[in-house]
Amino acid sequence: MRRVRLRWDRSGLEGIEEFRQLMDKVESYEILAHLKLGTDGIEHLAEIKPHSGVLDDVMQISTFDLIEVHETDADTGTFLASVNLTHTLPMMMLDLEKIHLHPPYGLDSEGLELNFTGRTDSMKRLIELLKLMMPWDSISIQPVKADGPRLWRNLLTERQVEVLRCAIDMGYYSEERKISVKDLAETMGMARSTMGGHLKLIENIIMGKVADDLG
Repeated sequence: MRRVRLRWDRSGLEGIEEFRQLMDKVESYEILAHLKLGTDGIEHLAEIKPHSGVLDDVMQISTFDLIEVHETDADTGTFLASVNLTHTLPMMMLDLEKIHLHPPYGLDSEGLELNFTGRTDSMKRLIELLKLMMPWDSISIQPVKADGPRLWRNLLTERQVEVLRCAIDMGYYSEERKISVKDLAETMGMARSTMGGHLKLIENIIMGKVADDLG
């Protein structure tokens, strides 16, 4: 298993048409959780800050399909929304077997940073793909140690560990399921859709690792 962190400066993304279009429309676009991954796109929960203050401007980009706006913050000019992304590059990356792309991630004033975890052979294919299509400005590659707690700290983000611990402590995974996703979300001060996205991604990561170990 390997963990790869890739970073692109904002200036370096200007030569990629899809990113240039997004940068023209937003100050920041952060993907907080994956809600559904499929052949028809990557449905995700995003916090979006358009330059114009109008979300419709972003949705003019053909690879972004707005599903639902959950919250609007007039003070910061940000929107919390469910969006389906059909951009070719992320679809190709997530199509690689045994690759996990860890939210949160997104475009901000500094550029773009992505964190992946996956099997060594799959990570090599990912790096080769990106070297051809989207050369990075910096890269960090680390082995994922398979020794107890450190393994899960490598696979899960701090926020995911916090969400998982809260869900377990409050009985979400007990036989009787003592608490709902909605109540968990309220406990942690987040939207229900955000909590649902976190839980689904955490479960996918854990079950993917179990499947790897089983062979």
